[in-house]
Amino acid sequence: MPYFFSMQEEQVILVNKKDEVLGYAPKMAAHQKALLHRAFSVFIFNDKGELLLQQRAAHKYHSPGLWTNTVCSHQRKNESNIEAGKRRLKEEMGMTAKLKEVFHFIYKAPFDNGLTEHELDHVMIGFSNHEPKINPDEVMAYKWENLDKMAEDIQKNPQHYTEWFKIIFKNSLSHLQRELDRYFLQKPIKFEPIFKEKPWGGHKLKTILNKHIPSDKTGESWEVSAVKNNVSSVKESYFEGQKLTYLIKKYPNEILGKKIHQKFGTDFPLLIKYIDAADDLSIQVHPNDDLAQKRHDSFGKNELWHIIQADEGAVLYIGFKPGITESDYLKQLKKGDLLPIINKIQVKAGDTFYIPAGTLHAIGKGILLAEVQQTSDITYRIFDWNRPGLDGKPRPLHTEEALQALDFEAKIDQKLESYIETPYFKIDKLQLNQNLSQDISDLDSFIILMNTEGNFEVNGYPFKKGETLLLPAIASKLEINTLQKGHLLKIYL
Repeated sequence: MPYFFSMQEEQVILVNKKDEVLGYAPKMAAHQKALLHRAFSVFIFNDKGELLLQQRAAHKYHSPGLWTNTVCSHQRKNESNIEAGKRRLKEEMGMTAKLKEVFHFIYKAPFDNGLTEHELDHVMIGFSNHEPKINPDEVMAYKWENLDKMAEDIQKNPQHYTEWFKIIFKNSLSHLQRELDRYFLQKPIKFEPIFKEKPWGGHKLKTILNKHIPSDKTGESWEVSAVKNNVSSVKESYFEGQKLTYLIKKYPNEILGKKIHQKFGTDFPLLIKYIDAADDLSIQVHPNDDLAQKRHDSFGKNELWHIIQADEGAVLYIGFKPGITESDYLKQLKKGDLLPIINKIQVKAGDTFYIPAGTLHAIGKGILLAEVQQTSDITYRIFDWNRPGLDGKPRPLHTEEALQALDFEAKIDQKLESYIETPYFKIDKLQLNQNLSQDISDLDSFIILMNTEGNFEVNGYPFKKGETLLLPAIASKLEINTLQKGHLLKIYL
């Protein structure tokens, strides 16, 4: 039976458990009679993932002086939940924000003053980095708080918080946490580089790409990696310290994209590096997918090199010269001199080469490049220039393993186009002297950006030369603000 009251004080909307309207009642009467009524709670987070809390004014008729979520109140007649949340956010905190309703629940909490809060509470979430301008008639103070610290304090000092806030936090935190995670998954993610010291390494990762390398023998910076024992950790963001593999297992479709998740499961399919060759790398070959699966239970290693900087006369070694046979190769290998039978290509900044698995290759000294490859660390080293490794001992060779992997017909595959498509990844070579805006909502793939030259903002976040970022598949737009013209590699599947 509907309830109607004639008093002129603020009315609340009486509802049943299905949130169907039964009538209206003065707010005080609803709390005195413990009548179920409609309410809302707003949770505003900043880009650090901190929740904005308010301390209720001292003269409030219930829960005065207690800490609670950003805003909570009651909808008015014919007012939507979102409209009510925005109204009260402005009235109490002097703020505006886009709100999204994430769930609702019913709770009943008696107070010491004889009143009872019995509400069907619609919980909304929003984001803002602005400081509130609190209304002193409603709010005594405010603070931004980390969720983990807040949970700890609620456990230690429950008397400092409102009953409904404790109920939401205890029973529904997972809803808020998931919404928070999904929000930040739409932002660019950067990872701590994993540096690899090599006998051929140098210092260009520092002098050209501005990285804090461990020594002047640093040959590689693994920018995005899910290789076992070398998994990338997030830096400088809401997900700081979390491993790439952990995030993918938790949110596979959101990070990888549905089609990639279906194909690869929770395996991240690419390994992204910067390589500085102060000396020649070993002459080597990588196995294809079939051989790598058979021998190592791994992906093969097809890769692409994009030259960032090259000293004068610097060369790449790629493939056998025309007509070279397995017999020719074995004869030269026995002599310890493969150079007469290998193609040598002089390179410059901006050149790009695709190196399919099975192709004999080596990066020559004086070259700094970006490398995009399948997730694999399998290399068959054939010739290492008779030099010692970092430990002073010769590095192991894999000549027998390499023989089955070698493709004697592999040719030089230089990519002159700005768009490159391989069976394993796609790359756009972006030369930017103005801003770029792309709708990527239908791409269904993560995007990796490598900054090889220039200074940019990507979706509002700084992106400097030498940095790499991952934009998860859940992102719907790519907005690049060009602060200083330059070049980016856009990598996706």
